[in-house]
Amino acid sequence: MAVSGFDPDGWTPCVGETLACWDLRVESRAAAAPRALTRTTLRRWRIDDDEGAADIILMVDELVSNAVVHGHGPVRLRLSISGPRIRGEVTDASPALPEPGRPDHDSETGRGLLLVTALADEFGVMPGGYGKIVWFTHVLAAPREREQRRQA
Repeated sequence: MAVSGFDPDGWTPCVGETLACWDLRVESRAAAAPRALTRTTLRRWRIDDDEGAADIILMVDELVSNAVVHGHGPVRLRLSISGPRIRGEVTDASPALPEPGRPDHDSETGRGLLLVTALADEFGVMPGGYGKIVWFTHVLAAPREREQRRQA
């Protein structure tokens, strides 16, 4: 069983049966690590692409990228699973609320939050003690359907 919480050095990462969380490095290429961490966690939870793993990884990627580019301070990723529902949360120290972009046809940026709102079952922002938490939920296929796919 993984342990998480606060220790003398600060926040401690964890990976468990229903919860995974990490402090992330704030740098321009920071999204690669969260994608890998999310992919590994979803595999551990036995969630595959048929159930939306690729969409969950993409939403994490977009929210972490936004936190790195538009937020500041420590960026944290938290994933949890409860029944068929996955919840992803990205926290940063900026209190500024994210706003979906209005990109033109040729723009290479500004679509991240639009993409998240399209893929998520729920999406929101809430104050996070020292900044904000941007979150999404994704509901997996029904447990019976999941089990049938695994047995096939």
